[in-house]
Amino acid sequence: MNRLSASLLLPMALAACHGSANISLDGNDSDDNSVIATDANGRIQIKAPGVQGSITLPKMPLDAKDFDIDGVTLYPGSTLKNLKVNDKGDDKDGEVIVEFESPAAPTVVRDWFRDNMTKQGFKVTTKDDNLIGTTDDGQPFALQLSAQGDAKTKGLMQVGH
Repeated sequence: MNRLSASLLLPMALAACHGSANISLDGNDSDDNSVIATDANGRIQIKAPGVQGSITLPKMPLDAKDFDIDGVTLYPGSTLKNLKVNDKGDDKDGEVIVEFESPAAPTVVRDWFRDNMTKQGFKVTTKDDNLIGTTDDGQPFALQLSAQGDAKTKGLMQVGH
């Protein structure tokens, strides 16, 4: 994962406003105090050295095709529930945390991710309904999946440190 910059990630936060998704982008400056976050009502808050404010934008749908990490999108028909990006300030540190829901059983979602991650150059190990490994550029990732009723899966993906 390349260095994450709050100023570059702002368009993603703006585009991702959605009634059922929460998105936050944390960038640590020398005082550890930069944050960009959205809430379920489409309100965006920005706090950084010299800048602070909030605005409310119209809600827009955000689903599987609108999001990817290193070329891997979410399972088709998935909905993004939470997204958090932490920028730790250098090229090696940073983390993306994604929570989503998918319209299929955990093993189906797991196998879909495994196949697509492998095609993108990820190194993937399967453990039960979960996946762990590294992205094509060597960043660690973990994908945890759990059943949420018939043919529905809750997922949590973490990429980076």
